[in-house]
Amino acid sequence: MAIFFNVFYKTLGFFFAFLLTVLIILGISAYTNYQENSDFDLVRGNIDANDTIFILEVNGPIIQSEAFINDLVGMNMISPKAVKDNLDAITKLNPNILIVSINSPGGTVSASNELYNHIKEFKKKSNSKIYFHSSEMLASGGYWLALAGDRIYANYGAIIGSIGVRGPDWIFFNKPNLISSGILGQTIEVKDEIEIYSTNAGKSKDLFNSFRKPTEEELTHLNKMVEKINEDFMQLVSKNRKIEKEVIINDIGGLIFNSSQAKDNFLIDEEIGLEELVNLIIQENEFKNLRVLKKSQNKDSVFNMLFPNTIITQINFDNYHLNKCNRIRNNLVSILSYSSVGC
Repeated sequence: MAIFFNVFYKTLGFFFAFLLTVLIILGISAYTNYQENSDFDLVRGNIDANDTIFILEVNGPIIQSEAFINDLVGMNMISPKAVKDNLDAITKLNPNILIVSINSPGGTVSASNELYNHIKEFKKKSNSKIYFHSSEMLASGGYWLALAGDRIYANYGAIIGSIGVRGPDWIFFNKPNLISSGILGQTIEVKDEIEIYSTNAGKSKDLFNSFRKPTEEELTHLNKMVEKINEDFMQLVSKNRKIEKEVIINDIGGLIFNSSQAKDNFLIDEEIGLEELVNLIIQENEFKNLRVLKKSQNKDSVFNMLFPNTIITQINFDNYHLNKCNRIRNNLVSILSYSSVGC
């Protein structure tokens, strides 16, 4: 028996040492790839050309996150910090036109507004024209961001709009009987019995406590917060898209539109594909000596590349995904819907 345990522990030790080594190599590799991917691809024209069109591709919900972590777990998110880093690098190339190719259901208000300001700052530094283009979805916080550009374009069939702000849900469990937490999430059976005692100092310090109903005063206060941000959102739309505020309130609001309807409501400038847009820009500006550069988000998870279809990858993804959803739900958000980002 002693020999068995000796071999067992040695084997177990070897396995964990191997796993640790692999993870270290993974981290170094992912970080190196992240640094190398700061370079841009030439997709058209001559690398030494005088006229430059730059395409920056961003996809996913807009939320404060580290791009390096996103690359590890294979999540598509639009991070203000990562976008700013790219914009700083793009500024050195002095592009005539920046096309932000974006697909986003929205995101947190703070991150969306921060990105809006980064685009405005880039425009001042570079004197570049900035066009936004969406092939699939440009909604809520994503549309907020696009208002920083000179023009907005979208593919046929793209979803545009959702001009509104959604606050965090206050979910009240009425007479819960059983609470169970596991690897697949939390489940609650409702009937009777459970009592919750909280220690809080300060009026309404336990906001969003799932075991008590909100007061009318609390709901009124939270609604005022959301309404103030929504007022700022509508003001941006009215100013940048030259749409009367009453039209935004009464006719557009939080509705979503297909590309044709969005154009009719002046939410976009034209229904056009990305390649067609590039050709249109070349024609309008009479570019002769041209280069088209592109920077795309990484879409391959390092864990997925090493451990495809394994439970390790799935658990890692699920935990990160759950954390992302919780962060979105617990913020004042301008977002199409939680379901649109898988939450």
